Amino acid sequence: MQRRTFIHNTGLLTAALSTAGPEILAASPNVAKNKLPKWKGFNMLDFFSPDPANSRPATQEDYFKWMQDWGFDFVRIPMAYPAYLKFDRSRNITPDEVYQIDQQAVERIDALVAMAHKHNLHVSLNLHRAPGYCVNAGFHEPYNLWSDQAALDAFCFHWNMWARRYKNVSSKKISFDLLNEPSMRADMNDQHAKHSTVRVRSIEK
Repeated sequence: MQRRTFIHNTGLLTAALSTAGPEILAASPNVAKNKLPKWKGFNMLDFFSPDPANSRPATQEDYFKWMQDWGFDFVRIPMAYPAYLKFDRSRNITPDEVYQIDQQAVERIDALVAMAHKHNLHVSLNLHRAPGYCVNAGFHEPYNLWSDQAALDAFCFHWNMWARRYKNVSSKKISFDLLNEPSMRADMNDQHAKHSTVRVRSIEK
């Protein structure tokens, strides 16, 4: 094939793809179709710290308005479960205290979710620190989520509470991120301890 002919044919093919390419690709059985929404947004860290005294300033509603105005549609709220508990913070938490919900703190989380929804932002509610596990240090866990039944029971208790609280809210408006970056660690209170992937095991209920 002569060089001139090759360039001519290539130009015709390029022109054809530029007009019909999207339709051709859409019809291809090998092209993956991701049905998950492509949300765009930010973390709101109001309840990220396990100690409310060290939490960041409360998010103002103007922030959500700006996000909506700028075309964002997603907010992730990573929570440390101790942030919405009542217990003596001068010492390590006990397994019993993990169930001591502070209703006023929970209502502040509700208010944050409501502000996001007011501005048409999808909310991902995340337990960044769950009973018995967090990828970060900074709080002494009383047990191990992956090996202790008591930790699993508490984990289920917390998510049962949130699920009941938002059971009537559309999945288009809220979703649940059960646990942030799960991993098996030799010591749950040392983020630099030897770690590996989580192995599924049977736990008697």
